[in-house]
Amino acid sequence: MPDSDRRVAAAVAAATAVALVARLVALGARVAHWDEGRVGYWVLRYVETGQYTYHPIVHGPFLFHVNGVVFDLVGAGDASMRAVVALIGGLLPATAWLLRDRLKPAETVSLAVLLAANPLLLYYSRFMRSDVLVGAFAFAALAFLVRAHDTGRRRHLYAGALSLALAFTTKENVLVYVACWVGALVLLLDWALLAARQRGEDPTAVLAERLFATARGLRAWARDVAASALLFLAVVVFFYAPRPELWRAFSTPVLFGDVVRRATVSSVEKFASTWVGGHPHSYVDFFVGDVETLVAGAAAVCVLGVAGFVHDRYRGERPRALVSFAGYWALASLVIYPAVSDIQAPWAMIHVVVPLAVPAAVGGGLLLSAVGSTRHDGDDAGTAIALVLVAAVVGWMAFTGVTAAFVHPQEPGPLVQYGQPNGDLHPTLAEIDEAVQAHQGGSGPDVLYYGAHFYAASEPSPAPDENFSEPGHWTWRLPLPWYFEGMGAETASTTDLAALNGSTPPVVVTRASNYGEVAPRLEGYDATTYELTSAGTPTVFFVRQSGAGNASAANASPGAAANASAAGAATPTLPAAPAPASTAG
Repeated sequence: MPDSDRRVAAAVAAATAVALVARLVALGARVAHWDEGRVGYWVLRYVETGQYTYHPIVHGPFLFHVNGVVFDLVGAGDASMRAVVALIGGLLPATAWLLRDRLKPAETVSLAVLLAANPLLLYYSRFMRSDVLVGAFAFAALAFLVRAHDTGRRRHLYAGALSLALAFTTKENVLVYVACWVGALVLLLDWALLAARQRGEDPTAVLAERLFATARGLRAWARDVAASALLFLAVVVFFYAPRPELWRAFSTPVLFGDVVRRATVSSVEKFASTWVGGHPHSYVDFFVGDVETLVAGAAAVCVLGVAGFVHDRYRGERPRALVSFAGYWALASLVIYPAVSDIQAPWAMIHVVVPLAVPAAVGGGLLLSAVGSTRHDGDDAGTAIALVLVAAVVGWMAFTGVTAAFVHPQEPGPLVQYGQPNGDLHPTLAEIDEAVQAHQGGSGPDVLYYGAHFYAASEPSPAPDENFSEPGHWTWRLPLPWYFEGMGAETASTTDLAALNGSTPPVVVTRASNYGEVAPRLEGYDATTYELTSAGTPTVFFVRQSGAGNASAANASPGAAANASAAGAATPTLPAAPAPASTAG
């Protein structure tokens, strides 16, 4: 390996190491978002029952099966449920090394740094959602396929097939990735044919020549293409196959036909019935919100991306296919996601940032090259300007990323989605856990939800089976079901105030608007108030004091006992309850 490649490899490895540390440190500090709590709850039920069936509303099976193993090995918690996403997101910068033959050394390093330090990618790599997973696996698939083309090494084809299959197991919007790739390839072909005409060549003959060359290449790789396709199918079937039916099929092979059908045809039918058909919302509002997210969480990538794309296309020797391809892909994603998203959420722009990082790497490479060239020319002023620009880009990403991911990860802001509880519930959750464990073996539920906001006529089914459904208003309890299920707490709900008389469970949860009527009935309970979303959902937690002391919840108003982030929780009148956050986005 040449010395220049060693330096690039070392820089990419360093960026990847920093990315891993930034994503794994203090991973459990933030309270679970509604989406994390929802999926985490159902993963716990899957681990408990061994039953799994694909349901598009909670997205692909990857996190169910992988986190099921993680929970078995190290236990369930906020850190462990996010660990896989953090690991994959932290390894994403390493994919820059696969594209080193398509990018200059400074651009390769720049790509790794941008994927490591982008604030939006950092924040949602510390978050149990599938957006970073599908983005990382899809980008890795593309990088492996490009590497296979460039080197002729077939192992990269298999790695690409595996990566793409894993992307298909994470989230349904992988189909948008494939559509963007097809569209970008068509635009590249169109550019090639126009260039051929400008050279005086017949575009039709050039098109035919390219098609024949592609056919010859596929024929030479026919066995490997077929084998990689089988690998892709095997991975998809393994993840989407229902449990425990898949395990039964190994002892009764005649069952494999039905298992494969349910993993493929049935899954497609479920996807179509859930997501195909559009979502009623204002495209302009969603588009404006997405642009605001990019400005707040990816300004450096956006500015460098535009500069890099324009420079490569109009100032370089000739446009490079990879840079143009990624630019088209990013632009198409920016246009598509406001239309296909069902809720407005910052994580949607992950799918723009990932491809945009490639032309942004060209822009970053220009800055890094400017430092070297001005130093070589003895231009001290030029060197100083270039260094200031590099420092500004890296400094902005570092400051924004640290602020969003570590300093204010739960407070309302451009990178924090509405379903994120605003305040550190962990101390109260620890008290609830103690009360629940002390109540084990006692009569009645451990946790009682009171009031219409949290009331559900029935509790959720034991596992997400074919009849999967979530009782009305159950999702408004999120992320609490994740925590209570981890404690082994039995839960119930009521709208009957008289249920709080006599033998009351050790924990009662209700909206702050109900405090005045609930508190007088709960003597010996401590009351603490938190926002269950970023704003507008103040909720009171009544926890029975250990030893049944003389204190009364009626003597401790929510305002006095509240978490600092919810000081106004005890207001007597509240706006109508907002719609719950959804895992659909």
